[in-house]
Amino acid sequence: MTPGPGHPHADTADSKRDAWSRFQSSALLRNVSASPLLRHGAMLALWVLVWQLARLVEYTEHASVWFPVAGLTFALLLLGGMRAVPALVGGCVLVTLWIAADYGIALGKLELVCAGLAFAAAHIGSYAIGACCLRAVAARSHGSLPELVVGFLLIAAFSSLLATATGLWALVATKMMPLADVSATWLPYWIGDMAGVIVLAPLFTSLLSSLRPGGMARLAASISLEHQAATPRFKYKLLLTLALLAGSMWLAHATRSPNSAFAIFFLVIPYMWIACTESAFYNLLGVALGSFIIALLVHVLALKEFVMVYQFAINVIAANTLFGLALPSLIADNIKLRRLADTDSLTQAASRDCLEQRALLDIIRCRQQHLPLALIVFDIDHFKSINDRYGHAVGDKALKHVCLMAQQALRPADMLGRFGGDEFVALMPGNDRAAAIAIAERIRVHVNESELEGVHPITASFGIADLHEGDTYESLFARADQALYKAKQEGRNRAAWLAA
Repeated sequence: MTPGPGHPHADTADSKRDAWSRFQSSALLRNVSASPLLRHGAMLALWVLVWQLARLVEYTEHASVWFPVAGLTFALLLLGGMRAVPALVGGCVLVTLWIAADYGIALGKLELVCAGLAFAAAHIGSYAIGACCLRAVAARSHGSLPELVVGFLLIAAFSSLLATATGLWALVATKMMPLADVSATWLPYWIGDMAGVIVLAPLFTSLLSSLRPGGMARLAASISLEHQAATPRFKYKLLLTLALLAGSMWLAHATRSPNSAFAIFFLVIPYMWIACTESAFYNLLGVALGSFIIALLVHVLALKEFVMVYQFAINVIAANTLFGLALPSLIADNIKLRRLADTDSLTQAASRDCLEQRALLDIIRCRQQHLPLALIVFDIDHFKSINDRYGHAVGDKALKHVCLMAQQALRPADMLGRFGGDEFVALMPGNDRAAAIAIAERIRVHVNESELEGVHPITASFGIADLHEGDTYESLFARADQALYKAKQEGRNRAAWLAA
């Protein structure tokens, strides 16, 4: 939510946007974007820096509570495609050398480089497939955020599982890891990678796509820095959420009970609160910060025996947040679909189904409250000849014109619906037959006196019926339709009704 003009926080929000705009247009950023060498160097440095974050929260060899570099790799491949591969390969080889030194793996330099290339093929290849799949989903969903969120979560699970399988194979094949360790490593490896993708890929995509607007498609139009302004209360919401996070993890530390570790899942509630009240960017930022603190506190509070609980919690919280971001879009889509279903696309009158549903409710209400109800059925005289002589485009204009004349004569409580073709129905709860006759006559005169692009004066015929004891909508409509037939027999351009 962006503060409006005059809001006490508007100047702060504007200054933040101005600072970000200046950074986006800075000479440094332009030079990095223009030079392939500098661009790859920047991506390599960023990838290694993010990898170091994973090392901070690694609780066993080759497995972290979450693996943020997986999210960065996914985002770089999503935005840059194959252009990001050289920097990613360099990063994989470089970190392999560091891992070998840290773990004391006795392999030669050439063997370690080969191990790094094997890891690069497994890691980059898996997430390249995921990025390609997500681009395909984005193209087919036409910007529908709910579809994109579901597709992203499924792709994140699949691509991280593929990265786990191929990554472990690469580690074993290059003697970086004994085969016996695979059974104990594969699940935390997978969940950690998946958490890194679900939590951080949207955030990195948002940041990197705003730095390079010419990059490939974003996850969604709403996940961008153009909508990143937070409400003034965001910091308090975030502080409350992080306090609850720390409290739940301290409880697990104090009791050492597996059951107490599950208290972390209650964080879904405050994160959904943030998701429903804050912009997409700050939701992603809040989830990323909370996930990092969860991973860090696992080490600080010595909660490694509960690590799987916290890994799954990170994934659940991130997935719920993404669905929370998609909810307003889903509601808007449903409202739009409902409006389309309830409205005739040409005349903007109510659809036939909508009219009939409203009539059933109004008949019940008028009976309960002892109110009258009247129905007018009318159509354009000799409408087929208008189409034949002037064309269907003019015929459509005639339909819209007559509909407008009728709408202007009706009350807000009345409903005008298009029954089909050139036939319309006006439902008037609270009006008796005399009032309906007066309204029909007013519509008839307005239609008759109006002209439409050289067409001879348009006329219309009207049939009127009022609600009787025991009437249903079908019987009421049938009497009004019979009255319309009577008006046509009597010479058209008139209103008629049947005697009770």
